[in-house]
Amino acid sequence: MKRIAILVERDRAYGRGVCEGIAAAAPREDDWVLEFISAATLNQSAGLNGFSGVIARVADLRMARRLAASGLPVVDVFCTREYPALGFGSVDGDQAAIGKMAAEHFLSLRFSSFAYCGYEGHAYSDIRRDAFADLLAGKGFGCSVFKTPRQALATFTATVTRQEHVGLGADAKALAIWLRGLPEKTAVFCCQDTRAWQVVAICREEGIPVPDRLAVLGVDNDPLVCSFTAPTLSSIDNAAHRVGETAVAVLSRMMRSASVRRDPPRIRVKPGGLYQRSSTEIYALNPKWVSDALVFITRNVSKNLTASDVTAFTRHSYTTVENAFKSLLGSTIQREIARSRIEEAKRLLSRTVLPVETVARRSGFMSPQYFCRTFKAAVGVTAEEFRRRSSKS
Repeated sequence: MKRIAILVERDRAYGRGVCEGIAAAAPREDDWVLEFISAATLNQSAGLNGFSGVIARVADLRMARRLAASGLPVVDVFCTREYPALGFGSVDGDQAAIGKMAAEHFLSLRFSSFAYCGYEGHAYSDIRRDAFADLLAGKGFGCSVFKTPRQALATFTATVTRQEHVGLGADAKALAIWLRGLPEKTAVFCCQDTRAWQVVAICREEGIPVPDRLAVLGVDNDPLVCSFTAPTLSSIDNAAHRVGETAVAVLSRMMRSASVRRDPPRIRVKPGGLYQRSSTEIYALNPKWVSDALVFITRNVSKNLTASDVTAFTRHSYTTVENAFKSLLGSTIQREIARSRIEEAKRLLSRTVLPVETVARRSGFMSPQYFCRTFKAAVGVTAEEFRRRSSKS
């Protein structure tokens, strides 16, 4: 039997998701036995004796050197820094894709003012920031970036990476000043849920309404962090489970082949999707009742919603609402209802295994046949094909 050392924190959703993916994939390797180790194990002279390979969140250069000294094949599933000279394989989320997804989400909500809050010098944060800002620049928008004070960066690895601590950091005062200075209706993308939690907590202390003044988006989709934040936190799922599964496949290849160890794979896993909650449930539009109307449509998309329902909700006349939709959105009430139904269907198809008939009903379509025709006309492929493609991405 081959003993595989797993050095991954499990206090929050991302680490647990990676471990769950490892556990799901390991039985395909008939002779693997998984064993959790701690960072302290690396300090022991015989700490990794008897192991055949390691999957680890490599937190810093010191840890990397100790893992390399073992001579074992190592797969890094943190990738906050690259260690090409040490011969590690690496599997991580596609950080650039995450940054682009965040930008596209905020653009779909009609924002024109944007900001980023992360941790400089950490690869995943910098890549997400650059991809977010680059996509926005291509659309003609700038992006304000919070400059993390040096003392906060110094404590990042211990408090955020190893302890996975959720709380205000050493930069809380500087962050409060920065947030107060952002323009009204700014979309704030944070490098992870912990950072987003800090932003929302400071906004609450400073009397800055979220999402009415600042909309906030995180990454990790940690259900505890996102649900225990007020308002609840929108977040991007960075596919931790698939990262763990892929790490098993990479380590298996490295253990079997010396040539693979000499040129170990670097794999980036696409994000699992964006989960919208209250912190971004707004459209950056004036008058505000137009935004409220769009949120009403999204929340009630599974019902047999009509244009009359929307106008009744706004307490404005049909003509007023229709004209506002045309001037601000280039659309109509009915087209926005139809668009929301298709988006809800896409979400259900990509994230669930519900039958198409159930997806149709939950998306507000009167019949499966009408749903199938409408979906193919809008998306260009059938619902079944869309689901197959989503499962492979």
